[in-house]
Amino acid sequence: MLRLVVKAGKERKLRNFYPNLYRDEIAAPPEGVGVAEAVDVEGRFLAVGYYDPRSRVPFRAFRFDPGPLNRAFFQGRFARALRRRQGLGESYRLVHGEADGLPGLVVDRFGEVLVLQVRSRGMEALREVWLPALLEVVAPKGVYERSDVEARRQEGLPERVGVVYGEVPEVLEVEEDGLRFPIPLALAQKTGYYLDQRENRRLFEAMVRPGERVLDVYSYVGGFALRAARKGAYALAVDKDLEALGVLDQAALRLGLRVDIRHGEALPTLRGLEGPFHHVLLDPPTLVKRPEELPAMKRHLVDLVREALRLLAEEGFLWLSSCSYHLRLEDLLEVARRAAADLGRRLRVHRVTYQPEDHPWSLHIPESLYLKTLVLQDDPL
Repeated sequence: MLRLVVKAGKERKLRNFYPNLYRDEIAAPPEGVGVAEAVDVEGRFLAVGYYDPRSRVPFRAFRFDPGPLNRAFFQGRFARALRRRQGLGESYRLVHGEADGLPGLVVDRFGEVLVLQVRSRGMEALREVWLPALLEVVAPKGVYERSDVEARRQEGLPERVGVVYGEVPEVLEVEEDGLRFPIPLALAQKTGYYLDQRENRRLFEAMVRPGERVLDVYSYVGGFALRAARKGAYALAVDKDLEALGVLDQAALRLGLRVDIRHGEALPTLRGLEGPFHHVLLDPPTLVKRPEELPAMKRHLVDLVREALRLLAEEGFLWLSSCSYHLRLEDLLEVARRAAADLGRRLRVHRVTYQPEDHPWSLHIPESLYLKTLVLQDDPL
């Protein structure tokens, strides 16, 4: 095992269970690449992880007790993750990276099929160790890989997309609360379905009323729009992803539901619509990947929210989500205030929600909290 010495003062990160060390935090990097033990300048043990100087995060801790990163270790991690998600149904996030003690790995479960992403050099290098452990613990019929994300490109790793184990249908049937979505895994976004919005979708369906009008922007396959239609509301879904809108159309047809569809970019489409809508949902993709992008993205969001508020009915609800760590709750509140001020609309915060329990948020890893949703209600005096 390699040995890595952490700079004085920086060892506090590891002692507080934060897993990432950057180049300027390492006093004595090891020769080579591989599993490494991190110690402080006095030689005292801190963590075991993977070291690769080519990575944007050269050292990622896997465990904070002495021991190997072997098959038994990964079996324990996967078994714990599985145990903590008992009772969540057939579709959920099984592994949520660092928050589950498995940095750089995401695994979503859809019944008997797993869809995974490998986002770090360390997890890629240890693939032949952890993958058999995952198969042994979960015993899926098939595993599909969608390692084609920006984080992987930043690591300098090639994309990997396709079946890695067993049998996986070209079109995966994803079930959620009686809705079934035929997802073509090779063409879908990320791992196929946005499981992190599950609880928000349930809350939304409980709030929407028959006869109301719902506008679902960035709808993807229509997880919100179909629930609105199921409750007897009019639903209009907007997205630029034609493949996703095709899935929505198929799902609606199977269920005997009607959802109107508009293909296009969000902002110009909103500008061409007329209201009012009782619920407007804005769930944009990750808009901010680096802190320096935040000001421009906030301006863009203000434009989006302003158009959404223009279309919002009196006492209607605006749902505003951010899946970017850098775009925090305070930023969403500021965006909403600025847009409301432009239109002279008074809003109240009806509810704030975060990611569900299968996307754990570690107290020690701020980045593990990424999904925030503001539910705002028009509040005229």
